[in-house]
Amino acid sequence: MTMTLKCLAVTAALALAGCGDDGGPVRYSASEPVQTSRVSIPMASVSLREVSLPAYASEEGIAVSNGAGAITTGPNSIWADDPTRAVTLRLTNALADLTGRLVASEPWPFRDEPETMVEVRVEEFVAEAGGQFVAQGRYYVAHNDEARTEKALSFRITEPFDPAGGFIAIAAARTRVISALARDIAVRGLS
Repeated sequence: MTMTLKCLAVTAALALAGCGDDGGPVRYSASEPVQTSRVSIPMASVSLREVSLPAYASEEGIAVSNGAGAITTGPNSIWADDPTRAVTLRLTNALADLTGRLVASEPWPFRDEPETMVEVRVEEFVAEAGGQFVAQGRYYVAHNDEARTEKALSFRITEPFDPAGGFIAIAAARTRVISALARDIAVRGLS
């Protein structure tokens, strides 16, 4: 199947998936993934700054790339929550579940300052028409303890989804990408 036909098929499936009973937009979210194993980290507390997303990914419309560089939003379909807030909270929760440590997003809600701060800057965060959700960017790890080494690490994470599954499949893939990013941060950035 050519790329044009694939894009048309995905667009048609997404258009059908985006039709609500009343003709209004449908909101999509995905449940939290279950973390299967813990990652041990030496610090007791970690603060996560608000995740920086590309403009198209921070809007409420669900973005889909045609593979040739064009990014559009799905018809009548929006994210259930503000994307920046949702991604930041899901990443925070995933890091807390993975590490078993005190992890919170900013503003820091606790009396004592966090030992470590993580900042994530995402350059690409989109569902591709061919069935891959892609996240790419860098994250930065800074410590209050000067003896610990600060880090700046690149990431590229892809998770497959079935384009015929529409926006529900995209939402589930986005959740898996966030979970994989949390594991990457815990293993490479915080261990």
